[in-house]
Amino acid sequence: MNSTFKKRFFHAAGCRLLILIGLITSQPIWAQIADSSASFSIKDCIEYAAQKNSKLKISRYDEEIAQQQVRQIRGRGLPQANINGTFEDRLKVPLLVIPGAGSLLGGDTTGTGSGSNNGNNADGKGIPLGYQFNTTLTGEVTQMIFDPSFWVGLKAAKYSGELYLQNTQQASEQVAYSVADAYYQVIVAQKQLQLLHSNLTNTQATLSSTELQFKNGVAKQVDVNRLRVNASNLESQIRQAELTLLQSLNSLKFQMGMPLNQQITLSDTTLTFNESDALSSDAPENYIENRIDYRILQTNLALQELDRRNISTGYFPTLTAFANYGYTGQGPNLGLFKTAGNGWVDYTTASIGLRLRIPIFDGLQRSAQVQQSRIKARQIEENITLTRQNINLEVANALTQYRNTVQRIESEQKNVELAQEVYQVTQLEFREGVGTSTDVVNAETSLRQAQNTYITTLLDLYRARLNLERSKGNLLTYLNSAK
Repeated sequence: MNSTFKKRFFHAAGCRLLILIGLITSQPIWAQIADSSASFSIKDCIEYAAQKNSKLKISRYDEEIAQQQVRQIRGRGLPQANINGTFEDRLKVPLLVIPGAGSLLGGDTTGTGSGSNNGNNADGKGIPLGYQFNTTLTGEVTQMIFDPSFWVGLKAAKYSGELYLQNTQQASEQVAYSVADAYYQVIVAQKQLQLLHSNLTNTQATLSSTELQFKNGVAKQVDVNRLRVNASNLESQIRQAELTLLQSLNSLKFQMGMPLNQQITLSDTTLTFNESDALSSDAPENYIENRIDYRILQTNLALQELDRRNISTGYFPTLTAFANYGYTGQGPNLGLFKTAGNGWVDYTTASIGLRLRIPIFDGLQRSAQVQQSRIKARQIEENITLTRQNINLEVANALTQYRNTVQRIESEQKNVELAQEVYQVTQLEFREGVGTSTDVVNAETSLRQAQNTYITTLLDLYRARLNLERSKGNLLTYLNSAK
């Protein structure tokens, strides 16, 4: 199919659909939708879904969580400050027991000095270690000096943020695909409903004419009955089509995240697209990097490598500096700190230093963890290989499906043109009295079936194009450029 023929073909297809729309008068559900409702193009629906769809909101929350995780890991490299305090009531004060030397050392063998022990422990042969009531308050500042896992964790957090960003992009593509598909279904449901109303109008006109002929004795009762059955079937099909249209609209609103009771109309009733872009001869391999699922696997592989490095850093020592300052108070009477006359004693402590941790042997647990991480990395590499093969298959199949659908719609359009010619000739013969009303009804039915098949095939064409662009990883670009 050369480019000139394609252009004429799709232009003619769009014109035909517009003509079909113009044939129909307003119908109950469609009139309800048209009243006091906003007009939405496909781009409008996708932009609305980008703000309202719950799946996208959840993905964006994941992005925010990833950003906070980066802050959390970065905080490990900053000074850490803590204040710890305790208040203790020693119901039984511990004793320093020296066998046979209690009285020699001048210990309080009665325990009255502590005010609590009562000499029950070690038969009172010991020295009380402090008083019954104790208060301690300690402040400490630590600073990490050397910890390889910190830098690995920081890098992994950044990759994790990129992964969540890619997940959001993947969710956006899926939502855009669902919205576009639902949009196309509504368009087709509307056009089918319009066709049914047009056919009912024609059938009712033919029925009225035939009933008049029957009264004049120039038509048969069976022709009248056949037309009445045909009209009744059309009315039943209209009710079913109205239900289908309502369900399709509800499905579109659900995909958009819109309340079901909100009224909308669709402005993109005739869709066009660039055929030359769709039928590009580029090799499927050229589209692999466009696919978000492929890029997500690449990011997962990088994260898995960082996980292995993080486990390996457990073999390295860590070094932390610290500084602390503390207050301690003790006394025989209830209180929190020393005051005038409460008999408490207090003192302060302070120290600075380094804490070194050197892992020596962990029972080979870390070695097993490293091996597990390497195996998981090989699994991801195999998934990447499988995904490349799947992408090549999807692009090839989608392109074949699209070309096949284009050929089908060319055939269906020819059928519509032939059925239209037959219908016009049959109507002319009926008006001149050389044809019967049954011939007109049969011709009209054939035309309706051809038009219905054409519109259904048009939906297949839209879906085939969606699948083709999604397989190439160009779905959002394609939908944003749709007119």
